[in-house]
Amino acid sequence: MSPASKIYLATMATFFLFAGVRDAVPQSQVVADNRYTQVAAALQQLIQHEIGEKQLPGFSVALVDDQEIVWAQGFGFADPGSKTPATAETVYRVGSVSKLYTAIGIMQQVERGHLNLDTPVSKYLPTFHPANPFHKPITLRELMSHRAGLVREPPVGSYFDSSQPSLAQVVDSLNATQLVYEPDTHTKYSNAGDAVAGRVLEVVTKEPYTQYLQHSVLNPLQLDHSAFLPLPFITAKLAKGYMWTYDGKVFEAPTFELGTGPAGNLYSTALDQARFLSWLFTGGRGANGTILKPETLAQMLTPQSSGSGCGVGFALLNVDGIKMVGHRGGVYGFSTEVLAIPEEKLGVVTITNMDNSTEVAWHVAFTALRFMLAAHANKLLPLLRLTTKIPAEDMSRLEGRYEQGAKSIEIFQRSGRLFIEPMNTGGVSELRQLGTSLVTDDRNGWGWKITAVANGIDVSGGSNGSYERVPRRKLSPAPPEWKSLFGEYGWDYNVLRIFERNNQLTALLEMDFNPLARISGDVWQFADDSAYDHEQLKFVLDKSGCPAQVKVGEVVFPRRSPCSR
Repeated sequence: MSPASKIYLATMATFFLFAGVRDAVPQSQVVADNRYTQVAAALQQLIQHEIGEKQLPGFSVALVDDQEIVWAQGFGFADPGSKTPATAETVYRVGSVSKLYTAIGIMQQVERGHLNLDTPVSKYLPTFHPANPFHKPITLRELMSHRAGLVREPPVGSYFDSSQPSLAQVVDSLNATQLVYEPDTHTKYSNAGDAVAGRVLEVVTKEPYTQYLQHSVLNPLQLDHSAFLPLPFITAKLAKGYMWTYDGKVFEAPTFELGTGPAGNLYSTALDQARFLSWLFTGGRGANGTILKPETLAQMLTPQSSGSGCGVGFALLNVDGIKMVGHRGGVYGFSTEVLAIPEEKLGVVTITNMDNSTEVAWHVAFTALRFMLAAHANKLLPLLRLTTKIPAEDMSRLEGRYEQGAKSIEIFQRSGRLFIEPMNTGGVSELRQLGTSLVTDDRNGWGWKITAVANGIDVSGGSNGSYERVPRRKLSPAPPEWKSLFGEYGWDYNVLRIFERNNQLTALLEMDFNPLARISGDVWQFADDSAYDHEQLKFVLDKSGCPAQVKVGEVVFPRRSPCSR
């Protein structure tokens, strides 16, 4: 148990706030409102399809129309082993959705005059001083809109660190790092940034962030089945999370709390997150008073820099002309999407207890909003189109290599299915039939459209444009000095693999293939479109010249496999 957990559990006055919650009768589902019965029926069909095709253990969903939860239901199992069904009140880890609540806590302190979004963070944390060659101070606004230039993960308490250090230790460890970008010049997603914001909240409120957010945000929002700690009333209904690998392994996820807790440690339910969306539609008013002023909440839903898709805490999206706000969450064993259309006061929550399935959660959530928009306007629902397996003869015709300048794509068959693999960066996704086109459709990807044309394929999605079919070229052998680098690093629950792919040294990390560019010697760099963009990967050699570990940014991955020469 982390130090913060021990402190919190020892604070009995706060703990007793939950006494009534634990005895409450759970609301296992909400029957569809008459306006949304057809929407619910269509989504039931879609979710059952997704559970079957993607082999998801369980799935929970909730739809919101302004102040009403108009449908909520669970599917599959919260725990397949005990056959415990998933319901609308199943507790899940919701990952980065946590950032929304940390941001609300910060903005409460801004309203009270205790914090200023544009004051250097060093005013509140004098001991926070990562190396900053740009000599431009970091602000809270930049931390919560991913514009601070910090590394993605801190050296201590990173996503991979199971030691559960205190938040103070996590933030202090950032002093050993250097800013990757000049503040407010690039949008670079950083869990470390939200951890720093959470530490500021602790310092200004003089209490653990877990405790402050419980009594000042979660409780006033009446999120009675949510907490930033695995308290007894949480673990009693917590789903069992699962992870998977490209080579077909499925295993139980670890349960340790993240060191970057303000960025990812929230436990919650589909119904609680639906209540959060209803609050969002009030403009900041809670059942028992104002939680944030309307103008404060409006500021959070405004881009914090030109062309940015980030508000304060919130992700801001415009897909097919639909303007949405919310956040997704991916954490060991769980995938979540919390999505809303503020102008229409419509929202949806989708959660599954399968790791790296955020694209499934997104696909169901976005489909739900499209259908809700139609029902809300008394229009016919869009046609629900479910993907099907590609005919064998079409698979054979499409197999091959395709290029667009320096970009390349491989399409190949495996176990009677067709897959697409962008060779520059990203992951492997299955292709399935949707009408006359093919789309990426599996746990790891949804929505790239692939259309066969005369000399190749057209792609709409992450690698837009036309790709020309080219002969599969014979790749030159990997440089001999790479051989000792190849292998596995890390831990059973999160393995980093280094290998040669498409004549490039490549890191497979968190389901993404990351081509590496050599900077010098044993130092390599991630591509700009990687999750670790502009950060370095360093091989740390032992006396024999073999890598004993790999450092990704400042996170150390110990070697797992023997060194070959």
